[in-house]
Amino acid sequence: MNDVKYMKQALRIARKGVGKVSPNPLVGAVIVKSGTIVAEGFHEVYGSDHAEVNALKAAGGKAKNSVLYCNLEPCNHRGNTPPCTDAIIKSGITKVVIGLKDPNPKMNGNGIRKLRDNGIEVRTGVLEDECRQLNSFYHKYITSGMPFITVKMAQSLDGIITPRKSTRYRITSDKAIRYVHKLRAEYDAVLIGRRTAEIDNPFLTVRLKNGRNPVRILLDTELRSDPGMNIFNSAQSDKVIIATASRNKNRVDEFTKKGVEIIKVAKNDRGMLNLTGLAAELGKRTITSVLVEGGAGVFAGFIRERLVDRVIFVVAPVVFGKGVNVIDSYSTNGSYFSLKEVQRKQLGIDSIIIGKPEYSRV
Repeated sequence: MNDVKYMKQALRIARKGVGKVSPNPLVGAVIVKSGTIVAEGFHEVYGSDHAEVNALKAAGGKAKNSVLYCNLEPCNHRGNTPPCTDAIIKSGITKVVIGLKDPNPKMNGNGIRKLRDNGIEVRTGVLEDECRQLNSFYHKYITSGMPFITVKMAQSLDGIITPRKSTRYRITSDKAIRYVHKLRAEYDAVLIGRRTAEIDNPFLTVRLKNGRNPVRILLDTELRSDPGMNIFNSAQSDKVIIATASRNKNRVDEFTKKGVEIIKVAKNDRGMLNLTGLAAELGKRTITSVLVEGGAGVFAGFIRERLVDRVIFVVAPVVFGKGVNVIDSYSTNGSYFSLKEVQRKQLGIDSIIIGKPEYSRV
């Protein structure tokens, strides 16, 4: 029972690293001696000391003959920092309780084996599901090389995103807008289509919450975007990517001079961008998570290629009766999904529904 209690604490403090440690995982560590927490630590920013080392530094000599709790297997390889297993062995820790084995192929249980080989008792699998869920971005990326993709859809009760085509129309409340800015700070990148960019002219930055600005990604098959749009104004300081199939060198050069990165992507059988190919390219650039914000055709494309790992519906208490559907059903080519592991929350007058898609065909 105490193992669960202390692992919950490790998970709580691990969340302090959200939006700061990618492509590394979120990790918290708790050191317990004689039933009392003597030190804690978490992975604070990419490239800095890991959670276990931070906790050991805070504990000092108190670490000897104590128990270390961490939500992920301690690393046993050198990256930006030395192996955490070496620091644990040196500290005199006698037992390590781990929530989840590291899915990184470089690990493969090596950290656990090294600790046991050096006389340290190791227990694994404590709150394993919760630990895996916390690092869903990392788990998807490290095992597949592809980013974790979330589609966020703001809609009316009858599934409309705007009552009039090609018109910007705000549906959700101020609280929902702040929620979206918080989401952006948690993801490596945010993505929209060209038409949405033209209609809304968004910045796609984090302005209403503290946090880093995500990489902004624009889908523009034929590279027809206006270089004067807001999204490009800060390309020199905050990364902007255009995914395109265009070979127009003059247009490519025009955007490149503004600091925009161009990713060439092949077209699919419908003449649109191959989103699976784009996801692979983003993975090569260590983009581990993408928040897709619109529009209807883009949502449909990701559903059609079965790339969506999580769906977030932000539902406003309004009924339009007609307008633009949240998903272009024609473009899904008969693919649809139901949600499992559903979570619901209320944000003022708006409702949030979050779930994992389970794909089917009509």
